[in-house]
Amino acid sequence: MVNRLKILVRSYYQERHAARELSYYKKRFVDAGLSMPNKDNLAEAIKTRLRQRKIYPRAKKQGDLNIFITCSMNNWEVVLPKALSLFGNVNVFSWQSTEFFKCRQHWAKWQNDLNEQMLKKFAKIHTEAPVDILIGYLSDFNTKVETLATIGGKGVIMLNMNWDDKLYFSGSLRGQPRSVAGIVPFFDLNLTNAPESCIKYFTQGALAKFWPEAADPEFHHPYNEPYEYDISFIGQCYGSRPYFVNKLRSHGIKVSCFGKGWRNGTLTNEEMIKIYSRSRINLGFAGVGYSDKLMCLKGRDFEIPMSGGLYLTQDNPELALVYEVGKEILTYKNEQDCLAKIKWLIAHPEDAEKIRQAGYKRALTEHTWEKRFSDIFKLLGILNDFAESDNA
Repeated sequence: MVNRLKILVRSYYQERHAARELSYYKKRFVDAGLSMPNKDNLAEAIKTRLRQRKIYPRAKKQGDLNIFITCSMNNWEVVLPKALSLFGNVNVFSWQSTEFFKCRQHWAKWQNDLNEQMLKKFAKIHTEAPVDILIGYLSDFNTKVETLATIGGKGVIMLNMNWDDKLYFSGSLRGQPRSVAGIVPFFDLNLTNAPESCIKYFTQGALAKFWPEAADPEFHHPYNEPYEYDISFIGQCYGSRPYFVNKLRSHGIKVSCFGKGWRNGTLTNEEMIKIYSRSRINLGFAGVGYSDKLMCLKGRDFEIPMSGGLYLTQDNPELALVYEVGKEILTYKNEQDCLAKIKWLIAHPEDAEKIRQAGYKRALTEHTWEKRFSDIFKLLGILNDFAESDNA
């Protein structure tokens, strides 16, 4: 009961912070007389920004780009080098994920050391062959604006992905930034999985585009194996998740959970993908932080259907932007709705199979990393529509 109360309190404060932050940026946006650009306007804004930086992109064939990617490769990011290799030479600067430090001094030293190493790695690569584009999954916590200014000053197009900006666009914890607001103006384009967050970037004088996560069909693919689990969930055990799962179990639903904090423990990537195929139903949660009301698109929204899994997840309205809900994936509003849909799917295996196949087809057609990056590289003017390079 005490733990449940703590979760509800944390959820309340996170939801309040997110609502206040969005309201603050909306007011600034309106007061500044700004407007959201359409696709053509955004393309022109990018060209203008690049010209101001004296960068005049030359579209290359697929396979000819020189890419510098910098992020912590310990989760979904591991698929990026392989996916990006389709577009050319990929150079990776990675580090292990680091939690917040006990004191600001230790964090500042870590950040300084990390940025020195990043610049050293970039300088070596850029000297050997000019880098066309930097792709980052960076934040104010791990990256200094001086580092971005130095790299950008070499004529490199700057691109950054942000998946936590509904809750962590601005702000700090124990004197350490828990945000991206400080670095976003140093990127030529910021990619967000939250449509409503775009307004925050434009208010900060930056450019942004709604660009959800994706999956790699060579990495996330179906396995022809018999069902072993009725319902499975793969992800960390925190917030309301264990209470939700226990509620389903109390009604006789067999839910097998894997990941940090669950009894079954963590899985390798291969084991995880196989379980998607071995499960009649793959359960999902859309909540941000400790909140169930504050939701965003998740990597598993694309990885599970791409892996051939039948997907039942929380009713996040943004899913309608990427799937035909009810025909390609299913959503639930609460425990009772989830329970009813689980029972229906188990009782109607032929209908469940149709949904599974439709979700797989949609993911394979529209939600690959190759398509995501191809669209962005063309928008930035560095990739043409011709055939692949002879050297690819």
